[in-house]
Amino acid sequence: MQPLPGEVHQALYHLAQQSDCLLFGDMRGAQELALLLADLLGDLTALGYEALAVEIPRSERESIIRWASGTAEAVPRFFAQPGRDGRGSEQVLALLRQAAQKGWQILCFDTEDNARFTDWRERDSAMADNLAAQWQQSCPEPKVMGVCGNVHSRLEPTLVIDAGMWPSFAACIQQRNPQIVVRTVRVVCHSGFCFNETVQELFYDPIPEAQWRRDTELGHSFALHLPQSTVATYLAPPTR
Repeated sequence: MQPLPGEVHQALYHLAQQSDCLLFGDMRGAQELALLLADLLGDLTALGYEALAVEIPRSERESIIRWASGTAEAVPRFFAQPGRDGRGSEQVLALLRQAAQKGWQILCFDTEDNARFTDWRERDSAMADNLAAQWQQSCPEPKVMGVCGNVHSRLEPTLVIDAGMWPSFAACIQQRNPQIVVRTVRVVCHSGFCFNETVQELFYDPIPEAQWRRDTELGHSFALHLPQSTVATYLAPPTR
C-alpha cells in the first residue's frame, strides 16, 4: 500500500487527536485498512491510544490475547478457520500482534455466532455493551481505536440505509457515553478486489492517491478514499 499523502495523514492525525474512540468502517476482505492501521500504531500510541477494538466475537478474545502476546502458539480459531465474511484475514491477525507488541489491549466486541436477535439494532446495541464492558475493565482511561463494518460505524442516520438499522454500534457508544468524543471514518477503495462471501471487484471513479473527504451522505465523520484495494489473504479457505 502506498503511503498516505502528507495532508491526508495530518487530517487523520488531527481527527485522532480530537477523539476518544476512533472507529474505522471497514468494507471487509481487503488488505489496505489493516496495513494502514498497523502503520498508524506509533502515531496513535503517542496520542494516548492503548486499545484496539475489533468486530470479533468476545469469546475469541482470550485466545487472541494469548497468541498475540506470544504466550500461546495456536492461532485463534477465528483466523485458523476463517468465515466467509472476510474478517478473519492474515492482515488483521498481523495487526493484532503488532498492537499487542506495543502494549495495546485487544478488545473483541462482536456477539457470538449463534446469538439470535430480532433485528440489526439489537445486535449493534449488544456490541456496544460488549465494548463498554471490556473498555471499562481493561483500560478505563486510554483512547480506543476500533474497526467494524461500514454500516455499524455510522454516527448519523441516513436515508440511504434502512431505518431499521439505526441506532448503529457507533451511535450507541456515543449516546451512552456523552462525555467522550466518538469519531468515525468510512474507508472507500476505488478499484481492485475484496472478499466477502466471494471475491468482488470494485468499480468507482479512479483517483491517483488517497483523499480525505467529509462524509455526510452515509453518516460518518469523514471518509478516507483509497485508490486501490488488494484482496485479503487467509490461513485457510474461508468456509464458516
